[in-house]
Amino acid sequence: MNDRRQLRSPVGLEQPGVQVRTLIRIRWAAITGQLATLVVVGFGLGFPIPWWPVLAAVLATAFLNLGVSWLYRARDRLDGASAFWNLAFDLVQISVLLFLTGGLANPFAIWLLVPVTISATLLSARATALLVTTAIGLLTFLWQKALPLPWEKGGIQLPDTYRLGVFMAIALGMIFLAAYAWAISAEARRRQAALIATQAALEREGRMGALGSLAAAAAHELGGPLGTMTLIARDLEEALGQNPVHGADVQLLAQEVKRARDILTGIAERAEAEDPFPELPLPALLREVVEPFEPTRTPVDFLVPWEPRGGPVVRRSPELLHGLGNLVSNALRHASRRVTIESGESPHELWVAVADDGPGFPEELLPRLGEPFLGPSFSGSGSTGLGIFIATTLLERTGARLVFSNRPEGGARVEILWKRTDIEAERDTRQKEGA
Repeated sequence: MNDRRQLRSPVGLEQPGVQVRTLIRIRWAAITGQLATLVVVGFGLGFPIPWWPVLAAVLATAFLNLGVSWLYRARDRLDGASAFWNLAFDLVQISVLLFLTGGLANPFAIWLLVPVTISATLLSARATALLVTTAIGLLTFLWQKALPLPWEKGGIQLPDTYRLGVFMAIALGMIFLAAYAWAISAEARRRQAALIATQAALEREGRMGALGSLAAAAAHELGGPLGTMTLIARDLEEALGQNPVHGADVQLLAQEVKRARDILTGIAERAEAEDPFPELPLPALLREVVEPFEPTRTPVDFLVPWEPRGGPVVRRSPELLHGLGNLVSNALRHASRRVTIESGESPHELWVAVADDGPGFPEELLPRLGEPFLGPSFSGSGSTGLGIFIATTLLERTGARLVFSNRPEGGARVEILWKRTDIEAERDTRQKEGA
């Protein structure tokens, strides 16, 4: 689902959160690392650390972790808002520790990057931008107001220019890492959502095929009892058809039994014709793809060299039908007057091309076609390109390679190419090899 359709929290945190178990484990690891660092620096190196304020900051994190463990089950997920406030707390807690131990002069100032980077992978762009702004504000405060760095002999005072350099390095690194991590994770989320949509389309095709098989089986099973009922109805009609009291009812019974048998025969024939995995000539498959769209006002021209004499026999699959159907649907939606379907072959390849005479693909999006969620500017119609992504994914499962282009005379063209061994039926391939 597009995140813009989800319920928004007060700060726009519409992205999924993090599992409570994961957050608790990370925070306990951070607490352990902070305590270990304090012990090594304070007792091992003998630096004068302000123990009570520092330990209070660490204990505050421990109490928060215990509270989260008590309020939530381990397998629960913190939503966007809860994840945001937890990361904001971690950011403030790290800043407090740095304030007490030298600020930007402390080598551990780099840890300010951690909550922001985690936010970029979990939260929305707006929430991450808010956290980055907060982090830079805290960074500025540490730059100007932090306590001196604890040292063996009264501390150390770094030059202002050096501290400014540290400030700029951490701030710019924070912005870059947040932007980069958010872009990568957003792409992964979009692709996951699009793959779910693709899987749903495949499952729908599979259910339709299973329904057809079930209908065929039911028709065959019911054929026997209906045959017996037909014989009995015929005998009753011969014996009582002219009876003034029961004749009309008997004739009606015979007609209804015959009608029921015709209905079951039709169901069986349609179900067998819609077997999801037969082998059939490519021109017949292309016409089957177009058939559901024929009521539209836009005509579809076929430029297929094998008609009417057959053509190469290919394996019919839900992926092939649904993928080609998506491309035809997209072409019909954007065509001005007509859509053209071409096909051809070479010794090693088969190809099909779907073209329209509409506005064509936006030039800036041509290199990205086949990716999910290209944005509402796709084709200028508010669509997101998800249909083309689904078609690309499904057709690539059949071994296809897709090439998107704009025609010189105007309009879009999608060419689908297969190696013959990937799509042709085995018997057809053997015949060609034998010839």
